[in-house]
Amino acid sequence: MTPPPSIVVTDYTPPPSEMKRRLYERLRSWADLVLLDPDVEHPDLSTWDLDLYHMARWTRPSLRDLRRAQAAGIPTVNSHDGAATTEDRLARSRRIESAGLLVPAFAFGTADEIRLAPPVLVKPRHELQPGGHDFSVVFAGPIDFEGERFVQRFVVPRRSYKVFQVGDRVRSTRYLPGTESVLETSPSRKVLRLVETAETLFDLRLFELDLVLHKGLYVIDVNPVVSLDGVHDAVDIYEDLLREASSRS
Repeated sequence: MTPPPSIVVTDYTPPPSEMKRRLYERLRSWADLVLLDPDVEHPDLSTWDLDLYHMARWTRPSLRDLRRAQAAGIPTVNSHDGAATTEDRLARSRRIESAGLLVPAFAFGTADEIRLAPPVLVKPRHELQPGGHDFSVVFAGPIDFEGERFVQRFVVPRRSYKVFQVGDRVRSTRYLPGTESVLETSPSRKVLRLVETAETLFDLRLFELDLVLHKGLYVIDVNPVVSLDGVHDAVDIYEDLLREASSRS
């Protein structure tokens, strides 16, 4: 009898969402699944006999574990380079811009060096640094902050989308104005082309795009982990991807 594949996933216990709970129950029905604490590094990971390492929770320790797994030849869903580049807001925006995609105007430096006019968003350069998700919005007046910051033009959305690529499947949701609710939508051909370009740019098979429609379709963010909020078949397509990825070894 063929032994079940050995899969390691970095994620919190208990799982942070109902979708993740159901996903991991599915995986345990056909795989030897271990959930690793994403806040702890595993220096000996390269010596483990694994069929798949998957970073489902994005932290600096889990990103370093992803690099270890890839260097050791352990199959992974996403590349370390792509995931690490998306964590760096400046590198990510430069890569998106270099591909000819719309990205809000951006700059990096001290307050005296920034030439963008408000309204702007002011954020740390790295998402995974302490306080990396803190930000401020400057609607008018001088832009003032300490140290160096990533500054980006604030694009007023006519519509906001979150688009997910899960292996060969693409799913799209739209934020409903004035609420926190999302509505699953059919991705347009333009959105599908954006997803295809992002997959190539960052060497990712699992990711989500934050898109804003203004006068054009702007790429606001790229993340190598997915929530799949509002996606009706989220567990099915996520399980299919991990089954395929663990069988390639």
